[in-house]
Amino acid sequence: MVEAKRVTVQDPRAERLLFDALKQRARGRTELVKLTRSDAVALTGMPSEQAEPALKSLVKTYRSHLAVTGDGELVYEFDPSFERRDKVPLGERLRALGQTLWRGFKFFFKIWIVATLVIYVVAFVAMMISMMFAKQGNDRNDRRGGGGLFWLWYLMMPDLAPGYGGYGRGYDAYGRPMRRQAVSDGKPKKRFYLAVFDYVFGPKGAPVDPREADKRLLAFLRDHKGRVTAAELSALTGLALEAADEELTRLTVEYDGDVQVAEDGTLLYVFEGLLTSADDPASRGEHWTWSWDRQETEPALTGNSSGANVAITGFNAFNLLASMTIGPAFLERVHLTGDPLATFFVTLFPLLFSVIFFAVPAGRWIKSKRRTKRRKARELRQEMLREIWTRSASPDARFDPETLSKQIAERTGQPVDKARRTLEWLLADLEGDVDTDDAGKMQYRFPRLYTERKAVEAARAEAKLPELGEVVFSSEDAKI
Repeated sequence: MVEAKRVTVQDPRAERLLFDALKQRARGRTELVKLTRSDAVALTGMPSEQAEPALKSLVKTYRSHLAVTGDGELVYEFDPSFERRDKVPLGERLRALGQTLWRGFKFFFKIWIVATLVIYVVAFVAMMISMMFAKQGNDRNDRRGGGGLFWLWYLMMPDLAPGYGGYGRGYDAYGRPMRRQAVSDGKPKKRFYLAVFDYVFGPKGAPVDPREADKRLLAFLRDHKGRVTAAELSALTGLALEAADEELTRLTVEYDGDVQVAEDGTLLYVFEGLLTSADDPASRGEHWTWSWDRQETEPALTGNSSGANVAITGFNAFNLLASMTIGPAFLERVHLTGDPLATFFVTLFPLLFSVIFFAVPAGRWIKSKRRTKRRKARELRQEMLREIWTRSASPDARFDPETLSKQIAERTGQPVDKARRTLEWLLADLEGDVDTDDAGKMQYRFPRLYTERKAVEAARAEAKLPELGEVVFSSEDAKI
């Protein structure tokens, strides 16, 4: 006979009762509202079987933290504002709005590019030639100049040039003209208009999986018996320790985890429900890496060849200068200087376009420099954390701050003073200690890293992986 498992069912009324009691307790306070399971029972008068599920449900719903006392008592900490976890912060809403506006601008400006860059170059050249030949009164040369304009169009839009990437290379099985693909170094050559788009907006990046970070952590959990600490999550993700604590609370909510307290008071986040598998663990193909083993690459600014960038810059620079020189001269020649519509389309419109055309990639270049600076700061922190984490497996690990800073500075090619500031930040973030040796020289220690590693390794050693039961029915064997 199979033994029945006792299941605690969450009561929505108990959650509302506890939430009302917490709000009453938080009234007029700015510090965190802290309570234990016994506090929840006393505040509401509910039995423990109802108070504990209600507490966990509130942790799932509202931003909160978990703490543990010296004697192993679990403490739930809520912000007195009771901000919901699913609430989108104002900053994220503004970023989402900015991204939407940016996508709209890209769509609009791409159309503008197609309708303006090449057409205005050809138009300004035509104006220049017409003024030259009008002065000479040579109609025959004027017609010859028109032929040159078609050559210029094909030079700027090689996709349409016969024998390059355009039509005129035969017909397919349905009688449609075939387009020949231009090839460079064995690879399809980028079409000119796509190179222009990438010049302004940058090449498309690889698709990003929004759950990639979670999948790496889940792979780590399945590889480590479903147990993890905040210090390990910090090493896995590169997050600050406080942010790792908050992230583990979220993961506990989303993946039905639990929190256990080790004998030394270390909080262990346990995810038993992720361990059962129908595959051999060695054949799952799951992959996780420490944060310092993941290489960040700087995205290309345009993804174009230098020749393509020079050509595109030249075309737009020509438009910019022509809108201020050739355009006004042509209007004066044809006696349209006072016509506002002609003035707008011959001078102001291409001038505005050319300025925006240069301003957008210039802004992206500035942004890329800031992104590079942040990436280098992350690289420095990760290399410093790699060294601290690797050596903190020993309880006697000590770090000479000057030696460690010089070592990491040389490894990353960054200034020593910047490495030292990063080390000082990590000392505070990882709750490190400062000691002095016999000679009075400062030594840094990181006891929390060692304590958490020792506690979680002991928990994993005692944990047993669940085994999948024998299959008693499979639809594959069913007879239809």
